[in-house]
Amino acid sequence: MPADLPMDLPEDLLMDLPDGLPADTPSDAPLDGRFHLYVDNDHMSASISIEPPLNGGAAVVEEQIRAEMTARGVVAGILDDVLSQTVALGIGSYVCIAKGLEPTPGHPAVFTNLIESPLDQVAQAEDDEDEDTYARIDYRDLGNLILVTPGIPLMRRTPPVPSIPGFDVTGKVIELAPMPDQAFADHLAGVEVSPDDPNLLVAAISGAPKVMERGVSVFALVEVDSVNLDTGNIDFDGSLKVRGDIVAGMRVHVTGDVAVAGTIEAADVHAGGDITVNGGIVGMADAVATDGQTQSRAAHLVCGGSVKARFISHARIDARKIVAVEREIRQSLVDAGDCVVVGPPGSQKGAIVGGRVRATMSVQSGVLGSMSAVRTEVQVGLDPRTDAKAQTLQRKRKELNEQQAKLEKLILFLQANPQKDVNNIGTRARETLKQTLADMHALTAQEEELIRALVPRADAYVAVKKRIYSGVNARIGHKAREFREDYPGGKIRQGTNGEIGVH
Repeated sequence: MPADLPMDLPEDLLMDLPDGLPADTPSDAPLDGRFHLYVDNDHMSASISIEPPLNGGAAVVEEQIRAEMTARGVVAGILDDVLSQTVALGIGSYVCIAKGLEPTPGHPAVFTNLIESPLDQVAQAEDDEDEDTYARIDYRDLGNLILVTPGIPLMRRTPPVPSIPGFDVTGKVIELAPMPDQAFADHLAGVEVSPDDPNLLVAAISGAPKVMERGVSVFALVEVDSVNLDTGNIDFDGSLKVRGDIVAGMRVHVTGDVAVAGTIEAADVHAGGDITVNGGIVGMADAVATDGQTQSRAAHLVCGGSVKARFISHARIDARKIVAVEREIRQSLVDAGDCVVVGPPGSQKGAIVGGRVRATMSVQSGVLGSMSAVRTEVQVGLDPRTDAKAQTLQRKRKELNEQQAKLEKLILFLQANPQKDVNNIGTRARETLKQTLADMHALTAQEEELIRALVPRADAYVAVKKRIYSGVNARIGHKAREFREDYPGGKIRQGTNGEIGVH
């Protein structure tokens, strides 16, 4: 057997290959040249091995090989020059004479946001493990209201690149799944496709843009002097600019941003984007009785972006991204999906005193707690919204279990008493039960996702520039530490042994 055969040839093929002359062949007898055609299992290549004739035998000719190739179905990707040269040499050890073409993958349509985000520098800094990361996050650059005017480019669509089919040596075409040709999303507001470029989305009105997966909507900006009894509660699709204050007791619900030049008192403010307050967020420490019920008079802010304010006092804040405060957070409940930053960048100012502050990645402040040892709680490493999600899923699971039990009881009753099954009650009950079981299956997937979210981030930390006072309770993931004496500033994080230390 030739020593230079490909190592990946099948064993049965190797056994059939000639190894010298047959035993009964006279040493001086003429012996014609021989060849063997090998086709890869995936039919992407074919190779030829030629043995020269002996003692005046006939040499292998190209027509013999081509006839064998046709018989074996090798009809595409034939390397004619290589085949001719190999035959002319009269000898070759598995030379590739036919090669298929691998298909070339394409690329789906790409949608590129053309609006510069003020939070880009924060997203980059979050991945930095340096203990002074928070010093590079400038609260003054966060939460600024972005406005556009008609004709401003918002998003560019790059059309998909289709995949290029391939083929194997048998001529079979190899195709990949087609690339989806997605257009801009439907029902976008305040925008239009550029008349000069069908792949460019531009603003049609002046307002605040909101970026979506395959498009941008521009919401009209509403400006008011103050939100008070003269304006009434505000609830609309768009962004709000307040030249004065949002006074206590008022409600503001918008889908865009809220920018307040003054203060937000004990009001209820919900925004789909950012909330920017040039003054402070000032709730009240006491509660008020209304219709026999006690209601909190704390300021309540919820937003899908970031919150920026000069200070926060007696408030409940829920921000999906960042909470950035210039001076202090006092006696408040603050939750941030990314991080909480208190104090000007690079300084030891800024304090968190009392209440509870939670963030998924980090809490950063000049001082934590106070000399009077007021209880101050901080937590990082877990998404603060998991508790609320867990309670919501638990309530939904209980409701679905109760509904399933009632429906099954009704169906069993109607089966035992068919005369009671009027107006298709049984059919409707079975359809409702089917939908209930489908909802329970979907709920199980949500519960599994929540379990994964309960795995703490190993890189979460609490950074304190100046001092940690006694009375502080720091929780990193599922571990907690109570500070019973004052500590100098440092980074609170969980060590490799699981204990929480200050470094």
